[in-house]
Amino acid sequence: MMSLCTTDRQAQNKTILLVDNEPESVTSYADVLVNLGYNVIARPDSDSAMQLFHDRTKIDLIITEDIIRGETGFKFVMLLSRMRPSVPVIMITAHGNIQAYLRSRSLGVLEYLHKPVGQKELERIVEYALQGSSETENTENLWNEFSLVREVMHG
Repeated sequence: MMSLCTTDRQAQNKTILLVDNEPESVTSYADVLVNLGYNVIARPDSDSAMQLFHDRTKIDLIITEDIIRGETGFKFVMLLSRMRPSVPVIMITAHGNIQAYLRSRSLGVLEYLHKPVGQKELERIVEYALQGSSETENTENLWNEFSLVREVMHG
């Protein structure tokens, strides 16, 4: 289990939980986030990540892989939405499709990204997520995206 911290931007004082069983991805994302001044806690699976919530660890944002040690990230997100519905979630995938995207959005995932995720893209999305967009905006955006996808699929 990896736990990284920085003191570069104390005003930031935000903690991001990375849940991914690929050490290279964790290191890559953590390096970017720590350099931006965020506190980063990394966990290789959903069980160890969920323990943080049971321990009432302060988490401001979750970034998770869509598949974590054989489990789906969707199951993890469903559990999170019951425990801490106000914590935004970003899901990253190497094998995404439109059904997985729509499912992630229906579970409240703020962003569904495809690997590789560039540094600037990660920075932009994390900053947006931590700004705390309202649920109304998220719901409205979800319906707009769903309508667009439906139009594309059904002509």
